[in-house]
Amino acid sequence: MTKIDCITCATDLEDTTTNSQMFEQGYSIRHIETWHHDGHSDSIIVWDSPAITEADLPF
Repeated sequence: MTKIDCITCATDLEDTTTNSQMFEQGYSIRHIETWHHDGHSDSIIVWDSPAITEADLPF
């Protein structure tokens, strides 16, 4: 996983373990990018962090 900024992360499309963990933690997929270079391609998932709800805030 690569942290892009404080609310966005990226993972390899084929990293099913990390992708499952991200989904279970409430992250949502922003988009999937595919990079083509030297005759092959790499795909990544760009994730948005989970939304903060009122229940997450301290009293």
